[in-house]
Amino acid sequence: MIGNNLANLNTVGYKASSTSFQDLYNTALGGASTQGNGNPMQIGLGSGLGSVAQDFSQGSPQASGTVTNMALQGPGFFTLKPAAGGEAYSRAGNFTVDKQGYLVDPNGANVMGWNAVAGKVNTNGTVAPIFLNPGATSPPSATANINNVTNLDASASTGTTFATPISMFDSSGASHNLLITYTKAATPGTWNTSATTDGGATVTGYPATIQFDTLGNLTSPPSGTNPTLTLSGWSNGATSPAVTAKIWNGNPPVSSLTSYSQSSSTTATNQDGFASGSVSSVSVDQNGVLVGTFTNGQTNPLAQVAVTTFANSNGLAKDGSNTWTTTLASGTPNVGTANTGGRATVLGSNLENSNVDVATEFTKLIINQNGYQANSRVITTANTLLQTVIGLIQG
Repeated sequence: MIGNNLANLNTVGYKASSTSFQDLYNTALGGASTQGNGNPMQIGLGSGLGSVAQDFSQGSPQASGTVTNMALQGPGFFTLKPAAGGEAYSRAGNFTVDKQGYLVDPNGANVMGWNAVAGKVNTNGTVAPIFLNPGATSPPSATANINNVTNLDASASTGTTFATPISMFDSSGASHNLLITYTKAATPGTWNTSATTDGGATVTGYPATIQFDTLGNLTSPPSGTNPTLTLSGWSNGATSPAVTAKIWNGNPPVSSLTSYSQSSSTTATNQDGFASGSVSSVSVDQNGVLVGTFTNGQTNPLAQVAVTTFANSNGLAKDGSNTWTTTLASGTPNVGTANTGGRATVLGSNLENSNVDVATEFTKLIINQNGYQANSRVITTANTLLQTVIGLIQG
């Protein structure tokens, strides 16, 4: 057992085992089972193997640099489906993606969990082999809100114009420029406005005029009133939801439009739409969710690994290749998500080292060696006594 532990010192996810011994007795000696005082008369007959226990204490994590590697921090096992069928359980998370896009262990066994559908993971369903689709895309989202932080020069002459372009997206993910044009009116503090866009769409709903007070603060549209824009007639056949122009933001509302006596300028524009995107990278969070980062800046779950616990982990049978299988003693598998129900959390881009302690194993080795040497002395002494007895008889 000590030799096996030391041999697996650097085996990912390996759990050390230990042995305990028990003594053996014979209750009879020369036909008498008790002494004169009534106490049992017993002579030991050596020792026998009492039990072999597995040590499921936590191994230390080690960064691997591979995004699909995972280490469990706490109780539980990864659930695997070997090619031969059935289920196996492992603490070794040195997973990779095979040529078909499935998450597998070094032996080709599928890692089980729940795959995302339309960007959502339903963990109430049955587990299935995790599939990381390299062609997964993030669907586009049409712009629903726009905002621009703009100052309009209060000292500008009548007829002066200033335009602010705002990038936005339609329902197909096509990018467009929404152009808001401000024209200084003859009435002090008043600017005429219009909104247009490319792509053949018409824009309605933006206020025809905006009004500022003598301090340059917006008074119309009134505080908290954000106009709703309607965009229709895209030449590509796309649609757009009603777009809210966030002139007022926060609570209490603060206007993003001002009119101070300084050059007209736009310091920031914002919108919440985006185009479609493809997977650019993958990461694993503490709940075992494999999260895809897409080229459009969005992040969506791709899948979530299952973590299985047992009432009696020591009842599991070692099956080789860093895996265990269930037995009657282990109890039935309790499959669920990481970080729930007392299950382990998942540490991405890491592997769990073996929990074998070299100093402990060598200490055991020395103790066992001393015990063996002591027993060999007993055998030598017994042999000497027998030789003496034989010599007496022959004499």
